[in-house]
Amino acid sequence: MTPSSPPPRRRWRDYTWRGPSGRWLAFVSLLVILALSGLLVAALAGFGRGMADRQAAAEAEISQRLTAGIQQMQAGNAELAAAEFQQVLQLDPANVAASGYLQELQISASPGPTPSVAPLLLVPPEGAPSLPTAAPIVMPTDSIFEQAEGALESKDWPEAIALLNQLTALDPAYQPEEVRALRFSAYAQQGQAFIGEERYEEALRSFDQALVIRPDDEEIKTTRELIALYVEALGRWRLDWPGVIRNLQAIQERRPGFLDVNKRLRAAYEAWGDSLVRDSQWCTAVERYDVALTLGASDEIEEKRDQAQSICVQPAVAQDDATAQPGATAQPGATVAPGGSAAVGSGRLAFATFDPLFSRWTVYRLPLQGTRQPQAVAEAASQPVFSPDGNFLAVRSERSDQTGLAVMSSSGADRRRLTTFYEDSTPRWSSDGSQITFASDREGDRRWRIYRVGAAGGDGVFLDYGRWPAWSPRSPTIAYQGCSAASGRCGLLLINASGGDSRQITDVPGDTMPAWSPDGARIAFASAERGGSWDIFVLELASGNVATLAASPGVDAHPVWSPDGRQVAYLSNRDGAWAIYVVDVASGQTQRALTLPGTLPDWYEAQLDWGR
Repeated sequence: MTPSSPPPRRRWRDYTWRGPSGRWLAFVSLLVILALSGLLVAALAGFGRGMADRQAAAEAEISQRLTAGIQQMQAGNAELAAAEFQQVLQLDPANVAASGYLQELQISASPGPTPSVAPLLLVPPEGAPSLPTAAPIVMPTDSIFEQAEGALESKDWPEAIALLNQLTALDPAYQPEEVRALRFSAYAQQGQAFIGEERYEEALRSFDQALVIRPDDEEIKTTRELIALYVEALGRWRLDWPGVIRNLQAIQERRPGFLDVNKRLRAAYEAWGDSLVRDSQWCTAVERYDVALTLGASDEIEEKRDQAQSICVQPAVAQDDATAQPGATAQPGATVAPGGSAAVGSGRLAFATFDPLFSRWTVYRLPLQGTRQPQAVAEAASQPVFSPDGNFLAVRSERSDQTGLAVMSSSGADRRRLTTFYEDSTPRWSSDGSQITFASDREGDRRWRIYRVGAAGGDGVFLDYGRWPAWSPRSPTIAYQGCSAASGRCGLLLINASGGDSRQITDVPGDTMPAWSPDGARIAFASAERGGSWDIFVLELASGNVATLAASPGVDAHPVWSPDGRQVAYLSNRDGAWAIYVVDVASGQTQRALTLPGTLPDWYEAQLDWGR
C-alpha cells in the first residue's frame, strides 16, 4: 500500500472572505443606531439650553433697561427714559409696561390733554421672533420732525430743541443733516432771544450748544465772545473800572454799537472819575471825566469835571491829622492806632507790594509780635497765602521764566512752579494742604473760572465760572464770587471741591473776596454794593444774616481772619495811604497794623493772608 501524502499547504492569498455573519451585522448596526440617537439627544439638549440662556439674557436686559428708564423718568430726563423704553420694546414688542411708560411720558410732556407725539414703538428687528400679540407700529419720526419745524417757526425754542433731541435719541439715522441744521438754528436763535431779554448767561449756554454742532460758525463764535466780554464787564462793574473799560473797548472795536456798550463806556468813565474823587485823586479824575465827555455831552459830568479841575489846579490846604478828613475819621465805636502800636493778635501776615523804581513785586511777611517790621520773602511774586501749617506760601509768580502759580517755603526758599498759565491767580489752600484752588481767565473767551489743583502741580480741574475762591477750613467746600446757573443771579456761591451744583449764599453781585472763619461758620467778604463804598461784611452761614464789620469812605477790601477767629485784617486806603488794618470782630475796634511799603497799582488784584 502506498502511503498517503499530506494535503498541499494553502497560502494566505488562497483564502476568500465570505462576509460577516448575520448576527455580527445586526450587532454593529444596533451600536451605530444607539450612538446616533445619543448624539441627536445631546444636540437637542444643547440647543434647548442655548435657547434658554438667550431667553434669560434677553429677559435680564429687558428688566435692566426697564429699571433704567424708570430711574430716568424719576430724575426728569424724559428723552433718556424714552430711549430706554424703546430698547425694551425692540427686545419685547408686546411689553405692556414699556408702552405704558412711553404714553405717560408723552402725556406729561404735552401742554394739552392729548399727547403731542403718538406712542413711540419700534418694529422688531429682522430675525427677531415675532409674537402673535405684537402689533408692528412704526416710529413716528416724520411727525416729530414736523412738530419741531413748527415749534421753530413759532419761536418756541425749548419745544423745538426738546423734540429734536428726542428725535436724535430715538433714531440717530433719521435725516441727520437736516436734524443737525434745525438743532443749530434752534440754539442760535434761542441765544439771540436771550440777549434781547438781557439773559446773558443763558445766551452763552445756548451759543455753546450751537457751537458743539457747528464749531466753525464765525457769526456765533464772534457773538459769543462779545457777550462773554460784556458779561465779564458787568461782573466787574464797581469792582475794577480799568477792567470794565478794557472789555467794553474791546467790544466797541470789534462791533461798534453792540448792545449799549457806548452808553456803558461813558458811564464807566464817569463812575471811575467819581471813585477817584472819593480817593482825593482830583487830577486823575479830571482825565476820566474828559474821556466820558468825549463819549457824549452831559451837564452833570461837565460840572463834576470843573469841580475836580479847580481842586487839581489849587489843592486844598492840608489839615492836621486831628481834623476830619475823608477816610481819616474812624467809625463810631472804633479806634485807630496812629503808628500801629496797639496789640493786633499773634501770628504772621503775608502781603505783596509793587516797587515802581525796579518794576517788580515783592512778597513780605509781617510778624505781629515784637517790633512788627515787614520782612521781604520773595521777589517777582504776589498774592501770597500761607499753607494750613504755616510752613509754605503759595504765590502768583511774576517771573518771566516761571509765570503761573508757585509754591515756596515760608522763608522764600525752594520755589517751584505749580501751574503754567500767567492768568492763574488768587490761590487758596485746602484745609489739609494737599490741594489749592485758584481763579483764572486763561481760556480764549476770557471768562473767569474756578479750578483746583494738587499741591504737587498740574493743569487744574475746572469747577465753575467765577472769581476769588476760598476753601473752607472744615469741609471740602469752596466759596467764590460768581453767578448761579439756575437763577442767573450773582453774588457769593458755595460748591463742593469735587464738583457738582453750586449753592447761592448771597445775591448782591458786588459781594466778593470771601474768607472763611477758622470754625467754618462765618464768611467775611468785601462789597461795593451794600453801602456805597468798599466795605467789609460778615455773613453767618447758619442764619444768612449779614453784618457790617468795617466801613469808611475809602476802600476796605481783602479780609482775612486771624487764626483764633477773633479779628479780621484787611487792606484799606481810608487814611490816604494803603495800609493793613485789624478789626476786633466782637467790639468793632480797628487798629492800623502797618502802612504798606511800595505801592498797589491795582489794589483789586492784591491778596492778604494771616498765618500762624
